[in-house]
Amino acid sequence: MGLVSEASAVPLQGPVEMVVLQGTGFCNLNCDYCYLSEASRRNTEKMPLTTIMTTIKKLLASPYLGEQLRVSWHSGEPLVIPPDYYRAAIDSILELQAARGQSTPSITFDIQTNGTLINQEWCHLLREYDDHLSIGVSCDGPAFLHDRHRKTWRGIPSHNRTEEGMRLLAEHDIPFDVTAVVSPEGLDHPIEFIEFFIPFASHIREFHFNLHDEFFIYANVDEKIRQYSERYDFFLHSLLNRCDEKNLNVVPRIRNFSSFYNRLFISQAERPGYDARSMSKPFKTLSIEVNGDVTTFYAGLTSDECKDLKNLYGDGRGMVVGNILSETLEEIACGAKLGCIIDDFERSHRACESQCEYFELCSGGYNLIKYRRFGRFDVTETPECKVQVKTFSDALLGHIDEHLAGL
Repeated sequence: MGLVSEASAVPLQGPVEMVVLQGTGFCNLNCDYCYLSEASRRNTEKMPLTTIMTTIKKLLASPYLGEQLRVSWHSGEPLVIPPDYYRAAIDSILELQAARGQSTPSITFDIQTNGTLINQEWCHLLREYDDHLSIGVSCDGPAFLHDRHRKTWRGIPSHNRTEEGMRLLAEHDIPFDVTAVVSPEGLDHPIEFIEFFIPFASHIREFHFNLHDEFFIYANVDEKIRQYSERYDFFLHSLLNRCDEKNLNVVPRIRNFSSFYNRLFISQAERPGYDARSMSKPFKTLSIEVNGDVTTFYAGLTSDECKDLKNLYGDGRGMVVGNILSETLEEIACGAKLGCIIDDFERSHRACESQCEYFELCSGGYNLIKYRRFGRFDVTETPECKVQVKTFSDALLGHIDEHLAGL
C-alpha cells in the first residue's frame, strides 16, 4: 500500500477544533496499559515553546479555523514541566489571538494529568487562568482498582497521590474532568468504582470511562467475548441504576451516557458530531508530537500508538502525515498520504454503514483496529465493536425500555 509520488488534491479539511500538544512524552508513572512506549515515557525531551508558537501561527494563518479552538497538553505527563512553561505558552497564544483583532476563534486550554504532581503552585496557575485553562485527571477509581495498573517506575502505587491531587483541586474550588480506565476486574465492582468519585461530584465537570484494551488483544474466542459482554452489561446496568436512585449522593455526569442520549434524542441539526465519520474527520483534531510530527483523525494519536503499522503507507512513519516545523498545514492537508488514509477510512465507514444496524449509534474509532485484525479496512465487526458499541447500546436502550415499561 505505497504512496503516489505526487501530492493529490483533496477537499478542504477541518475546521480544526482541537490541537493536542505533546509537551513531553515523559511520565512519572509506568501504567501497564499506556500506549506510549517505555522509551518515549522515559524521554525527558520537551516541546520547545517555539514549536508551540509555530503551530499556532500556522493554524491562525491557515483556512482551517473554526469558531472555537481547544489547545490540549496530553500524551505524557504534562505536570513534569514547570507551571511557568504553560504560563508563557498561554500568554503568547492569547497575545497572538489579540493581535489578529478578531473574536474568533475563541481559544481555550486544557491539561490532562495523572494528578500525582498537583500542588499549590499548580492550583495557583489554574486559578490565575480559570477563564481559559481547565484540567482533567486520570483516575481509575478506588485504590484496589487504580493501583493494580497505575504504579510508579519503582512499582509504588500511585492512588494516594492522585486522590490527594483531586482533593487539592476541590479545596481550591477548581472544577476538573475525570477519565477512568475500567479494567476487566473493575467490571465486577461497578458500585465501588463510581462511589469513589461521589465525594468529588460537585467539582467534576465531566466523567468519562474507557475499557482496558488488554482483553481485546486476546479476544478471538466467541465464548470469551460473550462472557466479557455479559460482565460489561452488568457493569453498565449497575451504573445506570445507581444514577437513577433518589435521595442519594449525586453521581458525576457520565459523558459516555450523555453522548449516547444526544445521538438518540437531539435533532440532526443540533446534534454534536459524535458519529463515526465526524469523530475521525481529518483536521478536526491535530496532534503534534515533541518533534513536530503531525497526526490527525483521533485525538492524541501518536507514532508510538501505530508502531506496528509503521510501514502501512510505505514511508515508515505510521500515521504521521507531516511535520509542522517543515511544512504548511495546506501542504499537509493536500498530501498524498493523508488522501490515502482518508480513502481507507471511508471504505471502513461504508462497510459498516451498509452492513451494521448499529452504525448510527457508533462513535467510531475502529478503523485501525479492523486493519490490525483482518489486514483490510472494508470489514465490519471486531470484538471491540461487539462489546464497546453493541453491548453498550443494548444496555442503554434496554434501560430506556425498562423505564418506559414502568410508566
